[in-house]
Amino acid sequence: MKEDKIPIGENIRLVRNRLGYSQEYVAGRLGISKQRYRQLENEEQDSITMGRLSEIAFILETDIETLICLHKVKFSKAGFQQGDSQVLHQLIQTQQELIIALKGKSSPE
Repeated sequence: MKEDKIPIGENIRLVRNRLGYSQEYVAGRLGISKQRYRQLENEEQDSITMGRLSEIAFILETDIETLICLHKVKFSKAGFQQGDSQVLHQLIQTQQELIIALKGKSSPE
């Protein structure tokens, strides 16, 4: 049975665009060229390591699960459907709040 390929590159692009980050910015944070990053988003390589995916998730202020599962949210040809856009926004907002809360707990007092 053939498994469906997870469009991780497209999911990364969706989150990056939602945050307003450029490919150049994310590539710089990763320490790779913009061309190499573009290849990653366009899935022009066979695989991506969990370590690299973790780095990207951190930069995009999200988690690996979101980068793997985001494509399951339904989109219309014109972009997000209204309800899906709100769900995506809530998901990202909740994750950002969780990150802030966790950073506060790990700070030495």
